[in-house]
Amino acid sequence: MATDIITNRPEMPETLPLTVVQYRLLVEQGEFDHRHTDGQRGQIELINGRIVRMLPQGPIHCDPIDELNFWSHQVADDHFRVRIEKPIEIIELDSVPEPDIAWVTNRRYADRHPTPADIRLLIEVSNSSASFDRGEKLRLYAKAAIVEYWIVNVVTQTVEVFLQPSPTGFSQSRMHSIEETIAPQCLPSAALKISRLFSKVVE
Repeated sequence: MATDIITNRPEMPETLPLTVVQYRLLVEQGEFDHRHTDGQRGQIELINGRIVRMLPQGPIHCDPIDELNFWSHQVADDHFRVRIEKPIEIIELDSVPEPDIAWVTNRRYADRHPTPADIRLLIEVSNSSASFDRGEKLRLYAKAAIVEYWIVNVVTQTVEVFLQPSPTGFSQSRMHSIEETIAPQCLPSAALKISRLFSKVVE
């Protein structure tokens, strides 16, 4: 094994992280356009300076997103802008995730993507991505001070709500079952029956 002559430590491969600005430039140059033609369709995200390809979505994942989209536009359109699977920029953490649902400040975003200061609610729908959404993404969103984060788990048919973010994590979390009704803290009148998210999830 090759060693560093000065320190006598084994040489290790170095990973060079991307910044948000570098990632933005790659996107503008069309560097990721192949993701739609290489037979491995999937969402591309920048997470903690690394490019991550998410797995393609199946019907069991898409159906709750559709229902959340419908519910969000029903209850939030007069208060927030609802964005579906679109980028948010967390510049200080070198991250550009594309959450399934984001409620953001009601303005146009032709000049920039929303940042944490614009976000009132983030929702990720988890099937095969459950450990990622509840692990690295959970820590990322807490560090970014995302005020409210929901994980909709299609396997357990539950919604986990995370509040009170800090650099060390969310200090409040609660698991809600399919029989319950929940509402975001930014709009308490926007009741959501959890059962409606899974009524078409099969067999």
